[in-house]
Amino acid sequence: MDTNESNKQGRTSYSEEDRRELIAEFGLSGLTQAAFCREWSINPATFGKWLRTGREEEGKVAFCEVESVAGIQSSNEVRVHLPNRVEVAVPVGSPEDLARVLREAARCLG
Repeated sequence: MDTNESNKQGRTSYSEEDRRELIAEFGLSGLTQAAFCREWSINPATFGKWLRTGREEEGKVAFCEVESVAGIQSSNEVRVHLPNRVEVAVPVGSPEDLARVLREAARCLG
């Protein structure tokens, strides 16, 4: 990524290519949005807008309906396999716990 320059208001401007690269880097980083923004000195609100705009342009959804696989033994965790090959395992003790985890995850998107 090229070095970005500050404009007259002291803000750093990013090209469309830089934004795509930063979003891809974020996806591979394993960091939270807040931590990633601190590391790269990006305004979190601006970065959130980039992510939302990218999802809208690509027609992606933040959450989607899934079906459980028949014949799989029940466990106390939910595993999510993300497109960037990251696997997230969330311990779940009850349906209420799962609902709580999903509500917290949804808060991170907004």
